[in-house]
Parts: sequence; structure tokens; C-alpha cells
Amino acid sequence: MRLSNWEPVRDFVEGSDVWTEFIYRAELDSTSRYLRSSEDLEPGTVVLADKQTHGQGRGTRKWYSPEGGLWFSFSLGGLSSRSTPELYVDLLKLIRTLLAEYGVETSVSRPNDLVAGDKKIAGLLIEESGRNFIVGIGINVNNEASGLPEAVRENSTTMKEVAGEEVDRTVLLEDFLAKFEDFYREQDQ
Repeated sequence: MRLSNWEPVRDFVEGSDVWTEFIYRAELDSTSRYLRSSEDLEPGTVVLADKQTHGQGRGTRKWYSPEGGLWFSFSLGGLSSRSTPELYVDLLKLIRTLLAEYGVETSVSRPNDLVAGDKKIAGLLIEESGRNFIVGIGINVNNEASGLPEAVRENSTTMKEVAGEEVDRTVLLEDFLAKFEDFYREQDQ
């Protein structure tokens, strides 16, 4: 895709009082690493890549991120009263609700993944960075399982496979950002 495909997301971010900046790259090693290494970015910055070459999973695990999925991270401030485990629970619930709206029922595979049936469909990684959090989210949307290593392919699925049709990733990301914005405002009260 090109940046022009993501213009509705950029416009949404620019009109938000929660999100501050939208950064798109066709390819990055890791959207979370990009945020960590860019000290001048404000909390509320959203970084999206069509493909990650070194996506991060929990611990030393790799998150395979070929084209067609939704791979993004954002920096988050202002929730310092929340613990990281609470934030995991809240964000996994939010992503589950979002995927259900697309006909994809999921359950939590502790500590930080979502599965459809018994196959991984999404993952979440939260890291503390100074006084902020960096939240990385990976959702298998329209990516082809054939592009994954065999061991990962056997245990993974995509929204397209489960729902039986392609999902508009631009709309999916905008839906997530809007839902998170509502959640964030509720926490701020």
C-alpha cells in the first residue's frame, strides 16, 4: 500500500485530541523499535508499517509480519496509575470486541495473544519507556499464511480466513483508534 491508502487514518489522527501524529512506512524492522529510537515523538504517536522485518513478540520471540496484516505501535502517556497487566487485559478486551464486529470470535491465549479457535490471530506487546508505554499490536488480517515459517503457519490464522472475505485494513485501524480513544477518555475521568 501507499500512504495515500492510509489518508483516512492520518486525517482521523490529526482531528483527535488523544492521538498526536501518524507515521506510515512501507517497511520497518519494528514499529515499536521505531518509537523507542525516536525520542522526539510525542505520546499519542501511531506508527504503522505494511511489513516488519523484525517484529517483536514476547521475550525473544519474533512476530512474523508480512504484507497484508496490520502491524502498528503507539506511544501512550497519562495512564501511569494503571499497571501493565491491567493495560494488557483492557487492550486485549478492546481488540476482541473489535474483531467480533468483523465476525471473528476470539479468546485470550495468556498472556498477550488472541486466538480464533486454537490458532493465533493477534498479539499485543506493552513496554514501559520512561514515563510512557509503547504498545505494539499485530493482527493477521489479509496476509497469506503461506508466507510464514511452517511452525508458525500451522498455529496461525487470519481475519480473512475466519470471516471468509478481505477486511479493509484502513477501516480496521481507524476503528481501533476510535475505540481506544473512547477507552482513554474513560480512564482520564
